[in-house]
Amino acid sequence: MKSDLNNALKFFSALADETRLKILLSLIEKPQNVTQIYDIVGKDTMTISAISHQLKTLADNNIVKVKRKGRQKVYGLSEDHCWCILRDVQNKFDGCSCKSCNKNNYHLEELI
Repeated sequence: MKSDLNNALKFFSALADETRLKILLSLIEKPQNVTQIYDIVGKDTMTISAISHQLKTLADNNIVKVKRKGRQKVYGLSEDHCWCILRDVQNKFDGCSCKSCNKNNYHLEELI
């Protein structure tokens, strides 16, 4: 039980960083190399080195997987986790209005 809790804490701690969350959201669609991630996530605000550092943190926590393709590394979401929660978060903040997203969204006034 304690081990499971520690693993959950590591997972959610890794998600609690803006850059790492942006990286993960960019990897939902497809695996990418660091330059592709940099173009999406940090071109105006970060260096490629900083993106690489965040990717290493995610890889060290088994949140992303890394495969070599020639001279470059390609990063993708680890198959060790269910990414439904990440997709749900993305849909929620992107303004998803599908019925499945709204069926459990109650307004406080309705509960009182």
